[in-house]
Amino acid sequence: MGREKLLLEIGGVPLIERVRNTVSASCEEVILVGGEATGLQGVRHVSDGRSGRQGPLAGIEAGLAASRNARVFVAAGDMPFLSPDLIRYLLGRLGREGNVAVIPRHGGRRHPLCGAYARGLLPRVGAALDGGARAVGAFLDGAVGVEYVEEELRRYGMPDLLLMNVNTPGDLEAARREAER
Repeated sequence: MGREKLLLEIGGVPLIERVRNTVSASCEEVILVGGEATGLQGVRHVSDGRSGRQGPLAGIEAGLAASRNARVFVAAGDMPFLSPDLIRYLLGRLGREGNVAVIPRHGGRRHPLCGAYARGLLPRVGAALDGGARAVGAFLDGAVGVEYVEEELRRYGMPDLLLMNVNTPGDLEAARREAER
């Protein structure tokens, strides 16, 4: 994108603030892992605890370690149309039938950076990273107790919007158009 994308505005609000606002409507604690400290009100910034850029799984590890809660919602900072109701639903599914993670699936893809995780997964995430795992998907493939939700997503909005990430200039323009509706 050529600049810090989390500061790009959608509907006049920076992406990171949109995500913070949505997450804070459903969660009592908001933690930003890695990147630049934004100084956002109500957000605790923690560093990724591993040296080098080890990816989102290391970010999940840092977030789980920093959390004071047994149930943790993980969101990418570039998801402009998250829903507080979806977050509450995913968190509410944790623990049911032994679920330790609840992950949306849509369009043939998993969305682990919009998922609910039990803090108790922390040792397993650490062990996976120590063993060389970097991808969240690979970790989930080997994890017991992962529930994938798909049909339920429609209750909370259009899945393509709920799970949208802003990764390209085209995504940014599409998000801006959608925010104007």
